[in-house]
Amino acid sequence: DMDGALAKYGEAAALDPEDPDPLIWQSLLLTLRQFPEEAVEKAREAVGIAPDSAEALSALCMALEWDGANSGDQAKLQDALGACLSATDLDPAYAEAHAYLSEVYADLGRKADALEEARLAVALDDSSVFAHRNLGYALEKQRKYQDSLAEYQRASQLHPRLAQPYIDMGRLHKAHNRLKDALASYEKATVVDPNSAFALDLLGWAYFEAGDHQRAAVVLKKATEADPTYIPAYGHLGLAYYVIRNYEDAIAAFRTAFDLGADKLEYYYELGLSYVYLDRCDEARPWMEKAIEMDPTAWPAWEGLDLCEGK
Repeated sequence: DMDGALAKYGEAAALDPEDPDPLIWQSLLLTLRQFPEEAVEKAREAVGIAPDSAEALSALCMALEWDGANSGDQAKLQDALGACLSATDLDPAYAEAHAYLSEVYADLGRKADALEEARLAVALDDSSVFAHRNLGYALEKQRKYQDSLAEYQRASQLHPRLAQPYIDMGRLHKAHNRLKDALASYEKATVVDPNSAFALDLLGWAYFEAGDHQRAAVVLKKATEADPTYIPAYGHLGLAYYVIRNYEDAIAAFRTAFDLGADKLEYYYELGLSYVYLDRCDEARPWMEKAIEMDPTAWPAWEGLDLCEGK
């Protein structure tokens, strides 16, 4: 119960503002739930309370790493590197610090360093789920499919109620065109963490790519209900509704995605086309024009405007 855990750690932090541990756990869970900015905030609070805590610095490292990797922000990855190096200096035997450092190195393209740190993490604590998970990630970056999969599976065995290893396995299977296996892994992730909008969105989009658009729409709708602020789920839901010609609901999903801050070319012209197919060209044109402004070669937008000629 990730939501329940987050709430209780929040209560614990309020009861004792000088204890960094609840903040460290909040940061970890927020990172896993794909809220890295909030995770960074909690980890910074923990470091402020305990600047010499390897655990607090490691939590900050992980949160910064996921935030930087998701956004493509190299500065955040460098900040993550600094936090992890500080943590390993403070406690060279802390396995998770080396595991998180491995992930930073992997996303900075330092593949050999990533593998070395991950193997050290496993050597320090063979029971650490993150040591094995991040060893899997380091091996994945080196394109060692079977070895990577074995480490993700080991991580899932160590912590069967954690969604992340199943998400990792799904991504790995998908990258190797094993869509059936990817669907099974994402499905497992949603079983162990049914309120994760991130996991539900991954599962729904995998169904979409498999051509099961109706089921994709059902799962993606659940993702928006799990987190009404999760932008990718609304964009993907709009695409699923569009493909099954449910244009009214596609419009609602795309509009919500834009209200939340989405700015993706495909969403603009497919929203416009949804209006076109409902014979609402006056409402369609601004979205088509925005798509063309973003990319003059957005041919679906030009086709939509052509369809509206004379209407």
